Amino acid sequence: MKNIYLESREVLLQKEEDKMADVKNDVKTMKDVVSQAGNKLVPIRAGELFEVQVLQILKNKILVDVNGFTLGIIPEQEFSPEMPDLKVGDKILAYVLTVENDQGDAVLSLRRADKERISKLLATKYESGEVLPVKATSANKGGLICQFGDFEGFLPVSQLASSHYPKVSSGDRNEIFNRLKALVGQTFQVKILNFEPNAGKLIFSEKAAGDSLWQEKLSKIKIGTTLQGEITGIVNFGLFVKAELPDGETMEGLVHISEVSWEHIEDLNKEFKVGQKIKVEVISTDNNRLSLSIKRLLPDPWLKEAAAYKVGQQVTGTVTKITPFGAFVKVGSLDGLVHISKMGEKITDPRQVVEEGKSYEFEIVAIEKDLHKLSLSFKGEVKKTASPDKEKGTKTDKKKKEK
Repeated sequence: MKNIYLESREVLLQKEEDKMADVKNDVKTMKDVVSQAGNKLVPIRAGELFEVQVLQILKNKILVDVNGFTLGIIPEQEFSPEMPDLKVGDKILAYVLTVENDQGDAVLSLRRADKERISKLLATKYESGEVLPVKATSANKGGLICQFGDFEGFLPVSQLASSHYPKVSSGDRNEIFNRLKALVGQTFQVKILNFEPNAGKLIFSEKAAGDSLWQEKLSKIKIGTTLQGEITGIVNFGLFVKAELPDGETMEGLVHISEVSWEHIEDLNKEFKVGQKIKVEVISTDNNRLSLSIKRLLPDPWLKEAAAYKVGQQVTGTVTKITPFGAFVKVGSLDGLVHISKMGEKITDPRQVVEEGKSYEFEIVAIEKDLHKLSLSFKGEVKKTASPDKEKGTKTDKKKKEK
């Protein structure tokens, strides 16, 4: 029984002889031969990558057709650990180790071709925006080093999904590093943010990979909805909260420190703790972020005090700060602003009519509840009223004159 390998080799050789015979019959000059045969006359070179077609898959080697030029052998030690399930007829990229061995065959390697093959795959994923799995192999204080094939890339802390983000309230970099080290060995679904193989740049984003699912969830959430939540992290700029959505799913959002309370809070750790159950209101889903508020569910003390005032009312206020466009004024405990255009005709500098620390008469032009601000119009100096004693003395003097 004839060896299959020898049969494959003989078939290829016969095929090439037939092709060259056809060329010889059709052309008369070497120029014509080169023109018609084209790349078939250009030999492969060691150290180059070449696309080959699988002819036969054996236990210890793979036989391939090297573009009709010669038979190629991929020995078992040159198989790729990343090699997909191959089948006869598949075209694959192989690295040429030897153009011709003792049997006259080319020797190729899939293992050596991996880097180029994966480079092309990464370029395709980068251009298409497809998601791919990477494994974290190490960590530094800026993020995770991740592996994809023979390529190493960087997954910055800022590009981690909220479920993996190191929520360290103190901002301690060593603690953040420890949290990142705990992620080493895990596999992440990511998108490629930047890929420059010649410059050795490969940047991943887990956050971007979840965009489509995240956007779908966000699109179902209405602004103003009240949700139950659990604090998952406390940082200096706010609270991370895992909120329970109406459909039963959960989604992590942020209560910025400015949305925690109507009063100023110095240290969030003194007021809240991880695992604490709270109610939050959805205030924004812009920029693929779930922004939440605690204070919007509480009575607004500003509105309570502002209810005592009305548009058109004249009030006394103290100038707290002067700017080129006007002056900030404190009316009771409320903040107001009088624009320079409301200070009188031909006024080019607020200091022409007001001084910091002094009180003046103003008229309320508008009560801006959303901004927690009174818009004012300048009316002039505070009118001085006579004291009761002075007024009594004046009346006594008047009586004496009448007598």
